[in-house]
Parts: sequence; structure tokens; C-alpha cells
Amino acid sequence: MSAGGRAARRRQRPRADAGWRQRLLAVVYVLVGLALTTALAWPLFQTPRLIVIAVVAGLSGAGVAVIGQRRRWPLWKRAALLAGVYVVEVVPLAVPSGLASFPAFFGALRDGLIGIIIGWKQLLTLEPPLGDYQAVLVPFFAIALLGTALATGVALIPTRRAGFAVPLVLVSGAFGVAFGLTDPGPSATVLGLTIDAPREVLLSTLLVAASLIWLTWRTRLERSAALAKATSTTATLRTDTVASVAAAARRRVLAGAMVVAALVIGLVAVPAFADVSPRTTLRTGVEPLLVIRNVSSPLADYRGAFAGDRYEAAMFTISGDLDGIDRLAMATLDRWDGQRFSVSSDGRDATRFTRLPGGDPAPGAQTVSVTIGSGYSGIWMPLPAGVQSTPVFEGERAGALTDSFYIDRSSGAGIDIAGSGSARGLREGDGYRVDAPPTTAVALGAPSATSSIDLQSYPQLDAWMQAQEQPRSADGFTELISRLRERGYLSHSLAADETSAQWISDLQGDAPYTFQSSYAGHSTARVEEMFQRLVDQQNRVGPNAAESLLIAAVGDDEQFAAAGALLARAMGYDSRVVVGVKLVDDPADGVLACDGECRGSNLSAWIEVRSPGAGEWTTVDVAPQFRQQPVLVNIGQQLPENPTVPEQADVDISQPPAVQRDDGTTTTTTDAPAPTWWDAVLPYLRIGALTLGTLLLLALPFLVIVIAKVLRRRARRDARVPEVALVGAWEELSDTWADAGIEAVGGTRLERARSAQSAPAEHLARVVDHAVFAQHPPTRDAVADAWRICDDERHRVTSERGVWRRLLIAITPRSFLRSLRLPDARRFAPRAPRRKKAA
Repeated sequence: MSAGGRAARRRQRPRADAGWRQRLLAVVYVLVGLALTTALAWPLFQTPRLIVIAVVAGLSGAGVAVIGQRRRWPLWKRAALLAGVYVVEVVPLAVPSGLASFPAFFGALRDGLIGIIIGWKQLLTLEPPLGDYQAVLVPFFAIALLGTALATGVALIPTRRAGFAVPLVLVSGAFGVAFGLTDPGPSATVLGLTIDAPREVLLSTLLVAASLIWLTWRTRLERSAALAKATSTTATLRTDTVASVAAAARRRVLAGAMVVAALVIGLVAVPAFADVSPRTTLRTGVEPLLVIRNVSSPLADYRGAFAGDRYEAAMFTISGDLDGIDRLAMATLDRWDGQRFSVSSDGRDATRFTRLPGGDPAPGAQTVSVTIGSGYSGIWMPLPAGVQSTPVFEGERAGALTDSFYIDRSSGAGIDIAGSGSARGLREGDGYRVDAPPTTAVALGAPSATSSIDLQSYPQLDAWMQAQEQPRSADGFTELISRLRERGYLSHSLAADETSAQWISDLQGDAPYTFQSSYAGHSTARVEEMFQRLVDQQNRVGPNAAESLLIAAVGDDEQFAAAGALLARAMGYDSRVVVGVKLVDDPADGVLACDGECRGSNLSAWIEVRSPGAGEWTTVDVAPQFRQQPVLVNIGQQLPENPTVPEQADVDISQPPAVQRDDGTTTTTTDAPAPTWWDAVLPYLRIGALTLGTLLLLALPFLVIVIAKVLRRRARRDARVPEVALVGAWEELSDTWADAGIEAVGGTRLERARSAQSAPAEHLARVVDHAVFAQHPPTRDAVADAWRICDDERHRVTSERGVWRRLLIAITPRSFLRSLRLPDARRFAPRAPRRKKAA
């Protein structure tokens, strides 16, 4: 082989080596991004299968992209190969349950194919960790295989379009954050700054850093290959060692300052906005809470179970191992708005309904079977406490009911939203088996030192508490609940008519019950009216009167559950109301426990109380007694020395106001102050300020780039040495070309100007070269002319493009990456001969 041929081969070898290195670097970058994506998604799944999917699917996707690029396959052929790999791998990797049997395989394959489209919904409605439940891993498998193949294919493009692989990798990394936990754990404090979700912040920062490193190394390899090729032809580049080192240092300091400034400002801004709005992910506020919000409160509908045919209608039947299980809860209500108790749905509270991805029963769990009867329909499911696994549904709708079951793990309340519209939920014929441990009693701890409600809004409740003279302790609260029950009287309706005859008759079969009228509702006004009657009665008979003379409050579980819950909050406890059925009779309760068949007559309500900071809830019964009726004592009446209950003929019954419900009524009315113009404008100002702040935060990195370019241009123009200012004009024009995507190749300034096809640039290159190599230093007028040419050429480059393109040129950091690469590139260029001094 001739010497010329060997030289040509040596000139081509650096370019070939650079191409091989670029491909390897692209694959490594995408796989590193997949590794960080897997780490971000780990809290959502917490199963080793996630790592297996990342390794196998990631290598398969990258392999398909590399093979397609090396063989120069068309897009359709690469897509066909990728689809084949997806079909082969999706079941064994993402839906392992499909390997159990031949029919199960086809069902799993179907779930694997449609999971690309609808799999996100299952991720949002299941309670993490998801494990490998059903087909929950399909979305991640799709990202690992398809996302990796797409990102690798783009990264292997030999042109600058390879940079579009970065947003693909970043979007894949956002999967674990978007579908992750609303509460990612404790925050971290760094240099006095509080950082929420520190794990996610760290991994996301590493993902961005990996992207920046890849872009930088890729640019270095490209420039090294270009300079190596140019070396074999001709290149003369005069450099001042000290000036080059100083310029390189300035560029690196500027780039580092940009990153540090964006990071510091972001860390300062994020805690400031964290108090304005809670952390929100796609998991926050999903469909179950919307369904609950659209149905009426079970406590508000409580009295309907005791009226007419619903009283005797079978709601459901229960069977199985019921030893030690004393009640089944249906709805747990923890939000009090002054009118009614409901389910909290603000996203911050623990009351969040999610799906159970399988799960194992609690130790010692017993199996209970429930079959829905004709007397019940709705979303609330009767469940014993301590359910940790998905119920096994039976009947024609078993599949739909399984997919629509949700549970609040904090309270144990379960719902099923199968169906649509008003027909959602359970209906006659549906059944299920559920595993739950026996009920365990939980001792009540000490209350908080302060009330969780404003007692000024409940003056009668506060007055009654003060009159009882009980300590602020668990024993004091227990005594208050006991007195509330003993001084109450059971009544389910306003009038003794045909709709209430049955429950009155049943109570009269156990005791000499006499009907007392009471109206429905459990608002503040209704509860305050009860406590007012208790306070007035105690004031009339005195503190030492017999208990039978202190009976004054009339109502049923609806009112007394609300009163007990508010009483607990006034004492400093957390409280919530539970609607359900009891399986063990309470002699003091007028609502009987259900024995196998639960009817409307068995519907009950109680409260659960917890000390602040405690984990377990204590069940407290609050139903009023029905064996001793209220006695109205007039002011000034002489009480007998041995007080007894008068005969019914001498009893003066106190009637409540003649209204059926009190919702919306209040005990007192006050005129609200008229809103001022500031009150009307303030909400809009807050929204505007929050929106503006968010936009500024999002635009911060781009603003930093724009400001840095302005400062860089000013520093070049105002350089003290005229020669440096002239070179700065050329560097500014070169940076403009880089930001605009204009290819300017060559070893000298003149060659680069000609490749850019710009006559003014050629003139500027000659001016700068003459100033650099001339015997005498340039003048300030030459500097002004050079910068005029630079400004005109920059204006021409930007004006020839549209508005959006000009905006992209302004915010792109491409010229800074070019500046960071320049000192390394100069090592490959031949040195220019030194200028001889004049004699």
C-alpha cells in the first residue's frame, strides 16, 4: 500500500473511532437514565421484578435500536421487531400470573397489550406498594422497552438531532414522580433550606446531570473528530496561552455560576411555594372520592332505615367464623363542616380510598361471608375491622366488583363503585368473602391539652361539660359519654305514625317505652339544642338530683354520634363517626344486634376516638337509653325527698320545634360584615401572584441563560485590550452561529466564514486575523468597526427566522457548550508560528 493510502486511512480512523465511541456513549446514557427511572419508580412497586424488567427490557430495547441503526433498517422494520419483542416478553416479565395456565396466558397477553393505554388508571387507584399485582407492571415495562428503544434510536442519530433523546429520557424518569406517592416521606434540611421529597429531588438531579454530561462528551467527540480531520489538511490558529487559559477559566466559572444560581434560586423558591399548595401527583384526587362526594352521607340517611318497609327489609346476611367480631362498619365519617359528618377528601387527610393489590390477611384472620339483600344498595360495604386483603366476590358481577373495590386503610371502610350513575355499588344478589382478625379492645390514652374545635361556637356543649366537673382525662371523657347516654332518650321520628309504628312496638316489647318526638339532622344547631336541654334540666333540678330527673335530650344514634364526636374533640381527642351494624347486643342500646340477617332495624352508629399522635382508634358507643323517659321539671317545682319517676299521666312531655330537619338552621344569627373591594380583589391577586411566581420559576433557567449571554457579550465588547475585543467580536458571531444551528467548519476564521456563506463574516475574519497577526496593535476604531459588523450579522441571522426560532436562539445553551469545548479542541490544532518582534 502506498504512503498516500496509509495517510488517508489514518485521517479516516479518528472519525471512525469517534463514531464508535458516540454510539457506546449513547447506549450507556440511555441505560443510566433507565436505571435512575427504576430507582424513582421503586417506592411505587417495591418488587425485585422491577429490576428484572429494567435489565431485560432495557437491554432488549437498546439492542433493537442498535441493530436497526447498524443495518440501516427502515422505521417500519424496526417497529415490527420491537413489537415482536414486546409480545414475547410482556407476559413473563410484566404479567407473571399469566404463566399459571394456558387460558391464563392469553388473558395476561390481552392485559399486557391494552395496559399500554389503560394501565395508568390501575396505577392511580391501587395503594402502593403495588408489587406484581395483576398487570400493574405493564406501564413500566412499556417505558423500559419502548422508551429505551426510542431514546436510543434518537441518541444514535449522527447529527445534532440526537439531543432530542434528552427529553425522552427525562420524561421516562418523570414516570416514578408523577405516579408516585403523594406523601414521599420526611423532608430534608440542607443549609437551612427544607427540601420536600429529597430522594426524588436527588435522583432527578442525577438524571439531569447525566443528560448534561452526555451532551458535553458527545460534543467533545464530534469536535475532536472534526479537528483531527482538519489537522491532516491545514490549520493555523494563533493562541495566547495565558489568554486562552483565562478565557477557559472564565467560561467554566460562568457555566458553573449558571448551574449554581438556578439550583440555589430553585431551592429557595420551592420551600416558599410548598406552603401555598400541597405536593400533588397524578394519584391525588382520583375517582372514588368523586363518587363519594356525589352520594348522600350515610349518617344523614340514618333515620330512613327505621321508616316504613325498610325497617324489616334485609340489608344483608352474614355467616362464617364470627367469634370475636363484634361489629361490621360501613361508612367512616371524619369531616365535620358544621352541618353534617362526611368523608374528608382534601388529599392531606388519611381518608383516601385506594385499591388493595392482593395482600395477605392479618394474623389470626377469620373468614366472614356477606350476601346483599333486597333492603340495601349503595357503594358502602359492610366490613369487619382489620381487613388487609381484597375480598373474594361471588355472583354474576364478581369481576366488575373486584375491579371497583376500594378501601381506606386508615379507617378500614370499604366501597365498591361498580356500575354507573345512581346505580353504582352493591345490589341484591352480590356477595363476597373477607378475612379479618377478631376485634381487640384499645385503651384510650390522655387527650390533648387544647380542644380541636372552637368552644365559642358551641356554648351549650361547653356549658354542659363545665357543669359535669370532670377532669380532662380518659376517665373524665368516659364519664361524660356515660352521662350523655343515660340522660338521653331514644326516638327515631318526629311523629308516631304508620311509618314509625314498628320500631315503637319493638321498644315497648322490652320496656314501658313512651314515644317522644324528635327531629332529624345532626348539625350544630341540632346538637346544641340537645345540650341546651340537658343544661336547662340540670339547672332546674340541681346538681344532686337523681339521674332519672336529668333525662332531657331526645334523639337517636344520628344525633348522639355527632354529639359524642364533638364532645371528644372538645376534650382534645381525634374523633370520627362510624355507621354500621353490631353483632353483640348492648342492653342499654335500643337498636338490636343482627343475628345472621341484618335489617334496617339493626343499623347503628358509634364513634371512634384516638389520642393525638396515637395510631389505634378506640370504639365508643354513644346510643341513648330508652327505658326511662324524660321528665319536664318546671322552675320552682318542689322535688320529692325520695325522687321517683312520675306516672305517665302526670308527665309533661316537652315537644321539640315542629320541623322535620334542622339542616341549614342555626341557633343564633349574626350579620356578617359587608365585604370591601379589597376582599373581592384579594383572591384574584393571590391567584395572579401564584401564577406569576410559577411562570417565573419555570422560566428561571432560560432567564439565566439570556442574562449570561448579555453579560458575556458586554465583557467581550468592553475588553481593555483592543486585540481581545476584536477577537471577542468574532467569538460572539461564532456563538450566534452555534445557537442558530449554522454549520461553520474549517480550521481558520476565513474558512469558517466561507462555510457559513456570509460575506460580512469573511470581512470580519480578515479584520480580526489582520489585527491578531499585524505588527502594530489595532485601534479602538477598528474594534468599533468589527463589532458593528458583528451586530449587523447577528441581526441578519436572527431576523431571517421566525419569532419562535429567534426565541429558541436566545435561550439555547449551545454556545456555552461550544465555549466549554474550545480549549480542549485547541490541543488538537497545530500551533501558529510566533510573530517576530520588529527590529
